[in-house]
Amino acid sequence: MAISLLGGRARGFQLQAPPENITRPTSVLLKRRLFDWRQAWDDYLFIDLCAGSGSMGLEALSRGAQEIWLNEINRVAQKVLEKNVANFKQKMGLLEGESIHQSQLDFRKLLPQLAAHPRAWGEKSVIFFDPPYEEHQLYEELWDHLKGFQGEIWIESDEQKGVSLAAQRQRLNVIKEVSQGQHWLLVGKL
Repeated sequence: MAISLLGGRARGFQLQAPPENITRPTSVLLKRRLFDWRQAWDDYLFIDLCAGSGSMGLEALSRGAQEIWLNEINRVAQKVLEKNVANFKQKMGLLEGESIHQSQLDFRKLLPQLAAHPRAWGEKSVIFFDPPYEEHQLYEELWDHLKGFQGEIWIESDEQKGVSLAAQRQRLNVIKEVSQGQHWLLVGKL
């Protein structure tokens, strides 16, 4: 299965997706609604804690983010991610000042490392969190690692399998909310 970038300088660029039993890509509709809403990406850092194919981070880069951090713990998905990033760099190149970082860490280990860097914890950062919906405890553990974070937090889940949207709303000062059926994506700040 291939995933296309929706906008920006790399619009239409094709990415390979990891097998469906490993990851679940963010729906095109939810992705489009969020990225069409967030127009200004200058000087932003986009951090995807469960990157899968890398489509969310590469979408942000395509639309003007300066830096992206793609983290994927699953080895099979990580190999697909590495190929997608290499292919992107080869065919699209990086503009001056742009950078892509990759890691294969448990997000609970990565976030304390990122918290030590003021840019990662600043107002022009976005943390995107889209773990396996059924692993509710991961959502709870995320909040323990975000103390002092000043940027936007993008949380994706599903009302049937995942955590409650109402419960996540209580954690954030909500800026934007999009949904498609039972799937939802919430944007807010602490």
